[in-house]
Amino acid sequence: MQKALDQMNLQLHHVISDVTGTTGLAIIDAILAGERDPAKLAGVGDPRIRASEEIIVKSLVGDYRPEHLFTLRQSLALYRVYESGHPNVNPRFSGS
Repeated sequence: MQKALDQMNLQLHHVISDVTGTTGLAIIDAILAGERDPAKLAGVGDPRIRASEEIIVKSLVGDYRPEHLFTLRQSLALYRVYESGHPNVNPRFSGS
């Protein structure tokens, strides 16, 4: 996911510590749902985030090209499958 965000010139990783945390995933979900307004995307995050809204907005100004969105969507889908604990994907959860 980070590579797709970098290709989109989104610097989200500079303002939140974990793009796979609650705030990062909420912002990525909003992007993939069609939201492009950096101010609206910044408002999706958890209010406890340390970065100011202004800095978050600046980090979300980027290039939302379809091919980068495709890569982001595919990466997020694979991440969620892996994190689901499905035994065919993540053997540490298989019980063996």
